[in-house]
This record gives sequence, structure tokens and C-alpha cells, in this order.
Amino acid sequence: MSTWFQNTFIYQLNNSRILLFNNRIIKSVVASSLAIVPFAIIRALIVVSSIIASHMGWHHSSARLLQLEETLTEFMPIVMNAFMALHWAIRNRYSVVHFLTINLCSLLFISRVISDGKFFFFDITVPLALLSGITVNILLDNAIRFVDKFQFLKNKSRKASILFFFSVLIISFSTFIIGVVAHSFYQWIFPLISQGLLGSYPDNFIDGLLYIVFRCIPWFFGIHGYFIFAELDIGFINEMQGNIAAWHAGQAQLNIISPVFYNIWCTMGGTGNTLGMLLCIALNRRSPHRHVLGLSLPLSLFNVNEPLIFGLPIVMNPLLIIPFVLVPAVSYTIAYTATAWHLVPPVSEAVNWSVPPILSTWIATGGSVSAIVLNIVIIGVSALIYAPFVRKWCISKQKTPELDLFLPPTNLDLVPGHYLQSEEKSYLDALNQIQRLQTSGHFILYFQPQVRISDRRIIGVEALIRHQGLDGKITPPVFLQYYDRLKAMADIDFWVIEQSINYLHQHMSSFKDMTLSVNVSAQTLLDKRLLTVISQVLEKPLPPGWTLEIEITETQAVIDPAGVIAILMQLKALGIRIALDDFGAGYSTLNYLTRYPLDKIKLDRSLVQGLSEKGGLQFLKQVTRLCRLTQCNLVIEGVETEDELRQVLVEGIETDQELAQVRSVGIELAQGFLFWRPLSVDNLCVVLKENHHGLEQQQCAKAELEFVE
Repeated sequence: MSTWFQNTFIYQLNNSRILLFNNRIIKSVVASSLAIVPFAIIRALIVVSSIIASHMGWHHSSARLLQLEETLTEFMPIVMNAFMALHWAIRNRYSVVHFLTINLCSLLFISRVISDGKFFFFDITVPLALLSGITVNILLDNAIRFVDKFQFLKNKSRKASILFFFSVLIISFSTFIIGVVAHSFYQWIFPLISQGLLGSYPDNFIDGLLYIVFRCIPWFFGIHGYFIFAELDIGFINEMQGNIAAWHAGQAQLNIISPVFYNIWCTMGGTGNTLGMLLCIALNRRSPHRHVLGLSLPLSLFNVNEPLIFGLPIVMNPLLIIPFVLVPAVSYTIAYTATAWHLVPPVSEAVNWSVPPILSTWIATGGSVSAIVLNIVIIGVSALIYAPFVRKWCISKQKTPELDLFLPPTNLDLVPGHYLQSEEKSYLDALNQIQRLQTSGHFILYFQPQVRISDRRIIGVEALIRHQGLDGKITPPVFLQYYDRLKAMADIDFWVIEQSINYLHQHMSSFKDMTLSVNVSAQTLLDKRLLTVISQVLEKPLPPGWTLEIEITETQAVIDPAGVIAILMQLKALGIRIALDDFGAGYSTLNYLTRYPLDKIKLDRSLVQGLSEKGGLQFLKQVTRLCRLTQCNLVIEGVETEDELRQVLVEGIETDQELAQVRSVGIELAQGFLFWRPLSVDNLCVVLKENHHGLEQQQCAKAELEFVE
């Protein structure tokens, strides 16, 4: 049973988690929920401060603090909607200002339709903010994609005009559909659903159990159940206060179920009774989850557990959500049974949810010792239930560490040392860096020659992107990491393809029998626009004797090998050659050699650097023999000195003899600083003229000598 649980059940949960996090809507919802975590923490601290102020007799300050807490709560839906727009725009490389403006305008118009109050923008609920955000973002995303399909709309002014028109339509559509339909839903349909599931307020065992389960489940998406049941809870609290007042007057018996009943028995440490989880983590000194204790444990004493929920995480975690729902349900069952059997007294005093566990139980039950004992028992049971799930989560993470890539992004440093909380900050930083690049200069192309070793003839050039600042300074492609973070490598690759072919037509068309090589990332290979872009640039035939070569980077893992193979076959059908770059420095090299339709293999410089090590030359020779089985041309990259070239060819033979033995080793081509560094297009043309003209003169002289002889 244990083996099945580990190998099958956990595996399926992990797969479902990956599928969920590949959904852009769910990613956006989780990110927006995470945005209000600081608000929730501050709100809890304000409530605690208000309670302390009230006990100190500072009633005016206590009232002001409660007003501040209410204001923060009312602003939370707006913040969630704004952060959803921000997240959507950054992830899809759209204008942040555009998405924020349209989302907030739509939300305000919708709230105006629903509410007639003077402060209508405070009547926005979290479900309404999420529904509005999802609808507007999807509509705006599709509108931008639709506009991008038309070539005549590539002009910035035309595109801006069309998008403005679509934006107005989206605001109008969202206001009408969500404003009218959602208003009807919340006014009539939602109350019917609530009453169908729970009656009016939970007043029996089954309704009470459903209530606690339904409050916990929304946390799977990072949504506090309070926001879903806010309207119901207001009436529930009034019902409790009326019942307690009637009991004090001797006119009624105390109800077992009340909001305070849930607070003291089912939310110790926060929703999900997570105090038990923190306890089992704290007692295990070897637990890899101890990093969450620093901030989570102090806040859990006031029943605030957002740092734990997002830091462990429990959000979007199909494994840990099970005990997160199960523990409160078990705690509820134990407490309800004990109260019904008169083992502990029912709640007789209203206590705020932020009062620390055990103390809140003492106050709510009139100082009952038996209730305190039951409190401790329930915390222990909670820890026992959480322990195996937390342990299995640790094992599943160790076996499938790639799951960390699917954790919710955030720019909030809530849990020190937890790298996941800097992901969204990384996106924003990359966006800022790219904007700085665009305003501080422009991109240019350099070209590095590829040389046939036997006669030092340049037979090809590799196009390399560079950034030239306003001061003329040339920057190597370190900036590509920012485009990679934003999933925008395809845009860079397409620019290089288009510009390099333009350079070829304008400057290098007079040279013959050469290859133009362009690097393409793994992202670009699977981009649906690739074939369209290449077909467009090849509408004008390449100059006679020229061939376009696409270099796929072997240092990046390919997510969809079958899709890559299909794309490569279509590229070859267009007459394009395929080269494998950086062979020997990355992932699945042997698999690449056997599966991909390659024409050329470029050996990584690390193989050249390894020649100085013991066995380095023999290793290179074995790699060369293996590559020759594919019948591909071989290029050795990164050759910087004559000594390196001499070792690559044949060890212990003079240079002239080495050049004669090139084919026996299998390496025909080379590229590196020994021959030429990357050159501007003007310098490249000068070098090509000298190289080709000099070789032609040598060939003519050799032919004349042979004729005389």
C-alpha cells in the first residue's frame, strides 16, 4: 500500500499540479491572491493592536484601528484585480499600463452597475474582482493577438488606434455582461446555492461540517474562504451574538455551532488548523521545511498563516490540500461530539479570531479546563494527520525537483531565503533591463567567420547579436538572459534572422559558396511563428552559392523533442541546413545525434580546453569518431591558439603535416579567435575580399606552376 501511495498516488498528484500551473488563468489567480498577503498580515496585526488598545481602555484608538482594518479589507479586491493585470501583462510581454488601466476601469464600471452607494468602489467583492480580471485579461489578450495577425496593423499608430477601439469595447462588454449577470448571480442564484448547501446558517452537524470544508477548499487557489462567505458570515455573527445575549437573559440555550466555535477548534494557527503542521515541522530538526518557521510560527499565534500557505506551499498543492481540509473536518467532528456530549461547555463569550489559541478557548468557554485539554488534544491529532503528508511532500520534491518551477511567482520577501519569492521580481527586473537597453542604444549584428582548416578559406559566417550604446560601446550578449526570463527569445531570434539576411543581400552577395549561420533557441524552435518568419525572409532567394543554416543550441533542454524534430524536417524541406551548436556542453547529446536531422556538429570549446588534461585528446578523438558516424561536417569552436589547433589535429606532428592530416582526424572546419574575432559587417567584407582573393591568387599560381612542370 505504501509503495502504491508513493509511486502512483503521489505521481498523479504531481502531474495534476504541473497541469494546473501550466494554466495561465490559474497562475494569474494565484499570483493575485498572493499580492494581498501583506494586506492580510497587516490587517491581522491591526486587529491585535485594536484588541490590546481596547483592553487598555483606549477605546477611541481601538475604534480607529478597526476602521483602518475595514478599509484594508475593502481595498483587497481592487489590489487583487490590479495585480492580476500586472501579472498577466508581464508574463505575456504586454504593456503593464494598458492592462492595468483597462482592468481597473472595467472593475469600477462594473461596481457602479452593481452598487448605488456613494462609495461604490468599496462594494467590490473578491469573486467579482477575480471574475472581472479573468474576463478582461482574456478579451484583451485575444484582441492583441488578433491585431498582430494583420501586417498592415504593424504600424504603431494604427495598432494603438485599433487597440484603443477594442479596449473601449472590452470595458463596455465587461460592464454589461459581468455587471448584469454577476449582479443577478449574487442577488438571487448565490443565496439559493448557499441555502441549498448550508441552509441559512449551519445549525446541525452536517451543515457545520460542509461549512468548514467549503471555507478551506478555496485556499487551494490562494483565496481566503472569508471572502467567499463574507455575506453569510455577517449574518452568522449576528445570529451568534443574539443567541449569547438570549442565553445570558435566560431565554435560550447556547448553540453548539457559531463563528467562535470554528475559531477556537478549527482555525488554530489559521485556516486549516495549521498550528498542528507547524508543530510537526518544528519538532523535526531535519525537516527541509524549517525555513517557513521564522515568519509563520509567530504569526500563527494570532491565527495568521498566509506565509505558510504560500511559502510551503499549500496553495496549488494537490497533496497538502488534503490534510489542510481533512484536519479542520476532524477537529470539528471531535469538538462537536465533545460539546454535544457535555464534555466541554459550548461557546458563551464572543472572542475575536485573532486571539491566540488556547487563550481564546479559555475566554470563549468561560474558563473551562476541560476545553483547554481538548484544545491540546486536537492540536496533537492535527500534527499526527499532517506529519505523513508533509513527509511525502518532501520526498516528492526531492524526486521531482522540477516542480519548483511551477510554484506561484511573487515579488514579496515573506519567507527569508526562499528563492521562489523573488521570481516575479526577476521578471520585473528583466523588463526594466530590456527597457533600459532599448533607450540606451540599439542592437547590431557581428559576424564570426568559420574556416576550412586545410586552406584557411572562410566558408561561412555566424551572425551574433550585440548591443551598441549611445556612446558607441559594444556589449556582448549578456542581455539575452533578460529575454530568456520573459520568454521572449523568439523575438530576438526572429530579429537576427531577418537582419542577417538583409545584411547578406546588401553587403555580402558578391561572395560565393558560403553559409550564413543563425542561432535559434529552444523557445524559438517551438514558436508557431518560426516557419512563417523564415518563409517570409526567403521569399527573396539568397544570393547564388549561399545557404542558410540554423544552429540549435544543445546547452538548453528541449521540452518537446518530437515537436522539434517535426520543425527541423520542415526547415530542411525549405533548403535550410541544421547545425547542432555547443555539442558536449549540455543535455542529451547522444539523443540529439541519433534523432535530429543534422548537417553539421559544432564541438564546444570545453572539449578544446580539456586537451590539456590527461586523456583529453583521446576523449576528443572518440567524440570525433562518434560524430563522424552521422556523416555530418564537424566544426571545432573556440580555437584561440596554434597550440590548441595543433592538438586538435594530430598530436606530435609539425603544423604543416598536421594540416595534411585533418581528414584523418575528422575535423574539417574551425571557428575561434585564432582566425578571427566577431567582426562588424564592414570589416567582414574587407576580410572576405582578402581571404577569397588571396586564395584565388594562390590557386592560379599553383595551376601555372603545374602547367609549366
